[in-house]
Amino acid sequence: MTFKELPFDIYVHILEQLPVSAHSDESPKTLVACLQTNSILRSAASVATLWEPHYYARYTICEVHKERSRREALGNDWKAHFMERLRLDRQVIKVLDGIVMQRDGRLERAREVTSTLSYDVWNALDTVAQCNITVPEALCDIDETSEGGEQTSQAGVPPHAIPRRFWAQSLLGTIARSHAVRVWTGLSLEEENNGDTLEAAIACLSAYFAHSPKEISSQLDLLSDHCRSYLVKHQLSVNPDEFNCSEDMLSRISSSICDFLWEEGFRAAEHSRFHVLNTRFPHWFLTTHRDTIPISLVYIFVCIARKLGMTAAPIDFPARVLAVVSSPEPTVSDIFVDVFGSRSRAILSPQEDIPRLLINSGIAPSSMMQYIRPASTASMVIRASRNILGSFPVVNNVPEADLHAAFYAGLTVNLIFTNERRYLLSIMKYLGQFPLDILSVLTDVLAPGLNPSTQEQLLASCKVAHEDEDEAAASVMLRSKLSISIKHFVGMIFEHAKYEYIGYIHGWEPSCTASEHWISSMNVDSLRRGRHQPFYHIFTQSGSLRYVAEENIRPTTLEPCAYRQLFEHAHEAGRYFEGLVQGNGRARLLLSPELLSAYPEDNDIGERWIRGGTPADTEAI
Repeated sequence: MTFKELPFDIYVHILEQLPVSAHSDESPKTLVACLQTNSILRSAASVATLWEPHYYARYTICEVHKERSRREALGNDWKAHFMERLRLDRQVIKVLDGIVMQRDGRLERAREVTSTLSYDVWNALDTVAQCNITVPEALCDIDETSEGGEQTSQAGVPPHAIPRRFWAQSLLGTIARSHAVRVWTGLSLEEENNGDTLEAAIACLSAYFAHSPKEISSQLDLLSDHCRSYLVKHQLSVNPDEFNCSEDMLSRISSSICDFLWEEGFRAAEHSRFHVLNTRFPHWFLTTHRDTIPISLVYIFVCIARKLGMTAAPIDFPARVLAVVSSPEPTVSDIFVDVFGSRSRAILSPQEDIPRLLINSGIAPSSMMQYIRPASTASMVIRASRNILGSFPVVNNVPEADLHAAFYAGLTVNLIFTNERRYLLSIMKYLGQFPLDILSVLTDVLAPGLNPSTQEQLLASCKVAHEDEDEAAASVMLRSKLSISIKHFVGMIFEHAKYEYIGYIHGWEPSCTASEHWISSMNVDSLRRGRHQPFYHIFTQSGSLRYVAEENIRPTTLEPCAYRQLFEHAHEAGRYFEGLVQGNGRARLLLSPELLSAYPEDNDIGERWIRGGTPADTEAI
């Protein structure tokens, strides 16, 4: 019997053995290849149930209402589902490549993604964003670059992998922030306390770091499953019909959830760590920063309790957030839980502990009732955002990109709920770090939820920012057209002559274009060559953006591990550079398509410098 003569069911059975993986396309590619062969393999590969596990492995996030529409239209035809999502993947990758290769039209392309594709293309963008290429892997010898200055392709590394990763991460952030602003705006318009939205609303804080709410919910689901097993192991009922009927049972369950959290590493942060920025955001305090602050611990407690079938809510209590657990039975009293202080006393007495805590906060116990009612989701989001903004006077050792994202999140929440002009002005100062948000987040989503006066000001600011982006996209810096000599080039690594930090040039101007206030405050006119010398836009090793006079730049080179640190700590570096070239004891960063377009002559200058050139050539730069 030849292979072609095998029974149809055998072909199907063979294809059922294809491994299901969220991290590999090999099995779906095999099914697609079978669709393009003979009729019997094509029929076997078309069996809908073969595609279902691969669909759910590949597509873990979606636009819920669009997924519902697809289910209504396609039913259980999982091959059709897979092909439809694959079509959307290809569409967004085409848009992404347009953003990477063309400086103009980026804001409009981002708007297309957020308004028409959104979470349906999250997995495709995330695959690009998680590309694990690092600068040492992108390192090449001078002879491995093309005449145009682009690095020749390496096995397994797609062209422009680092800029593609940067812009994919940027699009993910824009999608997530657009969703977050919609959620928070909806809360600001609610007239009643809707505590059911707590999990999603706090999860949206992590959207400013390009983490989807689904990721946070999945982590909480896993924790609640572990907690359920923990309770069963300790012979406690996990049946809501049983534990809701008894104050004692509710207290024991609540206290045991606190014990479970402690065993899982969720601890009360020491006072010295109260202002650590990472304790404010779910993607951190659920993973790497489990010693955290009261509001974060209460959030985890409430989410787990609700998933176990309990009626739980945070309490916007003075000094630190508490939790309350209620029963649908009117005869069962509420349970007040101090998650943060649970190692000393988890369950608080409303007759003794609550009044004492109020007195310690300078509040008369007679006002107790207004402080122990379940808090609205809006009040918790506002409190969380003010904790974020309150961290900034004392934050240390936090990458600059993380500081920008955190500040942006805190400012946005406060703008939505207060409409105060000061928050809007601060947001616009940080917008340079999130250029794709100008249309997709601020104009299309944030502005419609503000009052008319604030909305008008935001739209006017976005219009100016949009025009600035268009102007920057159209600019081309040609050193050959200038009367002044530009000594250094984009992609050069240098040491600051005075402060001795390492920097990386990503732009230049023939003279200082900063404001008079900056020039005065930085004593630019006291420099040997003053303001009328070339100035360079640079990244430091830690990711800080600075503006440096030419006389303070001393070319240098570093070991490859130092360049890895640049791409780890300077988020924006991935926008401008895509590899490292070294030779003759020198090194330079390879320019992204954006910088090749903006500074078309610098790549040749850098290449001549790294090759050594003639003495005259070397002096010319």
